[in-house]
Amino acid sequence: MARRGSELRRALTLGGQAPAPIGALLLLVAAATVAGTASPDLAGWLDLRVPAGAPWLALLQPWRLVTWPLFQGPLPGGLITVLFAGFTLLWVGRMLAGAWSEALLVRRLVVIAAGAGAATLLLLAPLGLDPGFSGLWPIVNALIVSWGLVYPSQRVSWFGVLEMSGATAARAMAIGTPIWALVVGPPGAGVVLRLALFAPHLAAMGVAWLLVGGGPRRLWRRGTDRLRRRALDARKRRFEVIDTRSPERPRWMN
Repeated sequence: MARRGSELRRALTLGGQAPAPIGALLLLVAAATVAGTASPDLAGWLDLRVPAGAPWLALLQPWRLVTWPLFQGPLPGGLITVLFAGFTLLWVGRMLAGAWSEALLVRRLVVIAAGAGAATLLLLAPLGLDPGFSGLWPIVNALIVSWGLVYPSQRVSWFGVLEMSGATAARAMAIGTPIWALVVGPPGAGVVLRLALFAPHLAAMGVAWLLVGGGPRRLWRRGTDRLRRRALDARKRRFEVIDTRSPERPRWMN
């Protein structure tokens, strides 16, 4: 039995190239994409949506909060997302599993997916918007932000072309996503609608920031530390600095 468990775990690590949770997630993504392509009705049960005419039914379908990242769109178009998003997930997940642990990585993946899904539904239900979200990119973007917060000074080269630090990558993702939403939004749509179509991306990055960066608590600590430093600097100005290298005779007792 133990041998079967070890063989299964090795299979999930893709030959030792990925953490087991990331390998399991990639296998689920591939299976859901193939199954959703064969049965569009099944894909409709996986995505994130508020049932039309009965928003309260969302409370009876809680699995959507964690299944919406699995389906990547019908094949063959969805294959592009599986490959690129899967490769990025593999790369980022390997580093975060080393920084946290596989168990903590799983917990944070679930919290990011569920938190982003719940926030998206709460934001869009009052607006009457229900496009049915699905896809892995919001989770990948959130993990990139997490990696940037965990390794702010580590440098990475994107496809061998663009090099930046982890902190810069996190800022670029957080700032570039809403800009991208405004650029690629439907022609003639307002700012709110264009941003709403990227609500899962923005919400996932926000949840990641709360989990990893400390969120409001970190801002509070930074603000209070800055106030303490200013108060300390003001106190230092009240004292005269003694230069022991001065040739004059000391006038102070040590």
